[in-house]
Amino acid sequence: MLEIKEGDNRLGIYPKLGGSIAFWLRRNVPIFYPIVNSHLTMQSNQIIAAYPLLPYSNRIAGGQFDFANHHYQLLSNASNGRDAIHGNAWQKEWSLEMLAKNSVTLSLHHQPVDELAKEWPFSYYAQVNYTLSREGLMVSLYFKNTDHDNQPVGLGFHPYFPCRNKVELGFAAQSVWNNDENGLPQGRMSIKGRWDFAKMKELQNSESLDNCYAGWNQIAFMRWLYSDIYLTMTASSIFQHLVLFTPQNQSYFTLEPATNMNNAINMSEISDRGLTILRPGESVEGKINYVFTGF
Repeated sequence: MLEIKEGDNRLGIYPKLGGSIAFWLRRNVPIFYPIVNSHLTMQSNQIIAAYPLLPYSNRIAGGQFDFANHHYQLLSNASNGRDAIHGNAWQKEWSLEMLAKNSVTLSLHHQPVDELAKEWPFSYYAQVNYTLSREGLMVSLYFKNTDHDNQPVGLGFHPYFPCRNKVELGFAAQSVWNNDENGLPQGRMSIKGRWDFAKMKELQNSESLDNCYAGWNQIAFMRWLYSDIYLTMTASSIFQHLVLFTPQNQSYFTLEPATNMNNAINMSEISDRGLTILRPGESVEGKINYVFTGF
């Protein structure tokens, strides 16, 4: 494991486990919440606090999709044994490109050779950079199509946050997708009631939410009551979607900036599905910034 520091912030990174974050501590208080997630079957029951989502966020139904007159069947890496989830970068060992006191850059080359083609059938090069400042953390994602064909791409980032001390959440979006029991979108809804966080309100640990918001305005606010912790999350404009997951009666929640909606590759009728088509040699990148106030 690598570790970087700046001011009151310490970050642990696992290059060999999908370029994931092991922990983020500020004054020894966990900001990203380390958990063992049974959904991440390839991470050997390691404690993970956050990880990049490449080359797509969330699920592909049945691991199947059609693209450029070809049909593809991916290996299932979801706990339900059917779907493909969060790409394949979280399953791979990343290489160290740069290490400084407060910053680290990791890289990944994927070549779809033999069985690896069932993880993702196109070649790509990716980078993730984690940089600490005294105010917080910047996460930068970069993805380049190194294949000889066009490639459908999505980016995302998946942190776990603690639900301790009553947490309030606030963000605005244009609509929200209602998911079925497998986390796949059923229909678009107006944002009302328990899905509405336009004004900051407390997360209810007793109820479960698992929804992808569309038309997110790239800023969200988190406040842990009684802990004097205020965190603002901003993201590049490419991240038009935001996934909120609050498992019932658990000690964490996730708030995941993403370029694409769930199952975007199979939702060609949705104009704002957020799928990017990269031609050979083209690239896409985005940043997520976490900044503290009052802590």
